[in-house]
Amino acid sequence: MNCAGVAEQAGPPGAGRLAGSSGPQSGTEAPGRLLCVLAGSTLLQWLGAFAIAPILPLYLADHNVSAVGVGVVMSAFFLGALLSQYAAGWMAGRHGHRPVLLVGLAAYAAGCGGLFVAEGVVASSALRVLQGAGAGAFEVATLTAVAATVVPSARGRAFSAVFTGQLLGVTIGPLLGGVAGEQHMRALFLIGGAAAILASLPVLWALPAVAGAAREPVSSGTAVSSGTAVLPGAAVPVSDGSFHPRGVQEVARASGARFSGWRCGGGLWSPGIVGLLLVGASDGFAVGVYETCWSLLMRRDGVSVELIGLTFTLFGLPYLLFAWPAGRMADRLDRRRLIMVSRVLRAGALASYPVLPSLSIILAVGCLEGIALAVINPAVQSLLAQESAAAGALGRGQGLFATVATATTVLASLASGALFAADHRLPFMLAAVMVVAVTVTLPVLWRHVLGPVSRADDRTLALARI
Repeated sequence: MNCAGVAEQAGPPGAGRLAGSSGPQSGTEAPGRLLCVLAGSTLLQWLGAFAIAPILPLYLADHNVSAVGVGVVMSAFFLGALLSQYAAGWMAGRHGHRPVLLVGLAAYAAGCGGLFVAEGVVASSALRVLQGAGAGAFEVATLTAVAATVVPSARGRAFSAVFTGQLLGVTIGPLLGGVAGEQHMRALFLIGGAAAILASLPVLWALPAVAGAAREPVSSGTAVSSGTAVLPGAAVPVSDGSFHPRGVQEVARASGARFSGWRCGGGLWSPGIVGLLLVGASDGFAVGVYETCWSLLMRRDGVSVELIGLTFTLFGLPYLLFAWPAGRMADRLDRRRLIMVSRVLRAGALASYPVLPSLSIILAVGCLEGIALAVINPAVQSLLAQESAAAGALGRGQGLFATVATATTVLASLASGALFAADHRLPFMLAAVMVVAVTVTLPVLWRHVLGPVSRADDRTLALARI
């Protein structure tokens, strides 16, 4: 994926600099360079993480850790992410994404180094919490950086680039872990830490440091300096000489623009964001079901370990192939409709897996679900950036969304094993019902949310002509 091409197609002249360059989310870095750095760093961090994750339970079992202990150690990662994500979003919104990216990668690398020498459930769990906190902070800061820097008409493709880096890491990492095996697990810990350190290098070298902290949003009566066009959520120069993060509607009013049919209210609890949080919650629950039950379902159907790994690969390949056109669709079509239609298709896939008669049909349905997910992710993130900016809280919006999704993933991971034991169809059906139930509410919650993005929005909301 051509990261620089996203920025080049994104808007009018002057795209390299945005107003309010003294603020933490001003977007002074070139969007194309930023996107390449974030996608590359994401690939490295996820590659290292997923070289470890599939093999770690086997390693712990070989070191006489009980099944309960293995569960505690593995779930500790999600606990760390849950604890860090909202705080990371707040910090990224207030102090900029660069320091949060670096702290997140450093925390993950430290957790890997600690696991190299750690023994026992307590120490390993504590270090997994540290890993999860670092990974969660890194992911939120990455998505916040894209939301704060890339203009609206290119955000779909930009988010797709980041998600492509994630999925490549998920696809390649387990292959490296499988080659090494649990007998070389300590070497994998070092490789995971080294990957996080390598991921931090482009952040250090290619992203400029930012200074100063944005203040809380000022009242709508504060005068904005004339002749300034800004990015929603960016630090905006006001008449008293300071900088304040501004929402979409305030920026629009300052530039004389109108948004027909678009209302905003309630801050982070506006109907638009509530709908997005419900989407994140239901999708997070589905992820938790897959984490716990997918391999169990495949084994119940007599699928070998090698073919179980193939099911993950065949899910990822359509996503990778469709990521770029899906991002373009999010930039050009009504994101609300893309999300709702794709979620209905995903719900159908979820409900069908336990009752499909053969592995070949399961693989075909999995490919379709991968395509649906490729459409959902950039469209959701693009809408989240828009609605969080309208509330003047880009970072906190990203952090809240990630926290809700992680919380339901943890809940599903804990509950779906027992549900599967009662009836193998139950966790998948429950996840499908949740996806459908949330989707039914979206037309009401999003009736005043701006669905499509246009070039006019870029000029009005994002860029200063230099």
